[in-house]
Amino acid sequence: MTEWRAVSVGVCLAACTESLVYAMTGQFTLVGGVTGSALAGYVVGTDPADGGWHGLMAGVVWGCLLMPLSVLLTFLERTPILFPFQYVIPLVETPGELTTAIMLALALPNVASGALGSRARHDATGTWFDPEMAEVDAVEDA
Repeated sequence: MTEWRAVSVGVCLAACTESLVYAMTGQFTLVGGVTGSALAGYVVGTDPADGGWHGLMAGVVWGCLLMPLSVLLTFLERTPILFPFQYVIPLVETPGELTTAIMLALALPNVASGALGSRARHDATGTWFDPEMAEVDAVEDA
């Protein structure tokens, strides 16, 4: 079951991060989505599978917000502003190849960073976020 609290936290971080990146570079990147996915994985718990799923969900929700905005700004500015896809487009020959490249580039990093976020929470020595983990660690340390 998807925990939407973790997904919304990840999307909020993605929006903040991507706003800063856009203000500095004038382009949208995958950085915001990947950092948001890692935070979603961290928030959801210590299971890397749950972290990967919630990382993917945070990436999908963030992509649903970012892609229309990116397309709109691309038309208004007359320059491609979604990095690194302006470099991928000349390398593909069919729309299917481009679609596959974009879907893999948008999905796989988010799944991996969500799983790493969960793994980082599992490996963390301090358990400030989840009181139940503190109780489990205290029992294991004794």
